Amino acid sequence: MESSITEKEFAIISELSSNNSSNQRTVSKKLGISLGLTNLIIKRLVKMGYIKAKQLNRRKIQYILTPKGFSEKARKSYNYTLRTINSLTLMREKIQNLAILKYKAGIRNFTIVGDNELADLAEMSLKKLSLNDVKYIRESKNGREHDASTLILNTKNQNGKSGKNLVNLISYLTESGLKI
Repeated sequence: MESSITEKEFAIISELSSNNSSNQRTVSKKLGISLGLTNLIIKRLVKMGYIKAKQLNRRKIQYILTPKGFSEKARKSYNYTLRTINSLTLMREKIQNLAILKYKAGIRNFTIVGDNELADLAEMSLKKLSLNDVKYIRESKNGREHDASTLILNTKNQNGKSGKNLVNLISYLTESGLKI
């Protein structure tokens, strides 16, 4: 059984499948890969049977994805989608576990700072918690000194004084073993 294609090979297959009139120089510039490496990868993909090179004239070559190339592109895309969904699910669970841990410590109010996807994920995580007295608000980063990946835990101590505890979600998730 042949080994799976690399990320650079996949990028070239994707580029050639979306625009089979591309030449190596265009593909190289678009993907940020050297022309020599692009040439080597294309030759390898032809040898492996993922693409076919058709000489149009003395200076122009057309690259065509073979059925095997389409199949590998679909398989790689499918696997990437599954990994992404699994990663998002794990991140949501980690954020919910953090919120539950803070809830058990008496924290009921959260502020999500940011306009990015991680802030969206934090908001969805808090929405899905089945804790009725948990409240959160969403603020944009504008005018804030915190990162757009900050979760602010609004706390009250035993004297009734308010305080804030900041959690950098990127650091928290990374320390939890997730790759972001």
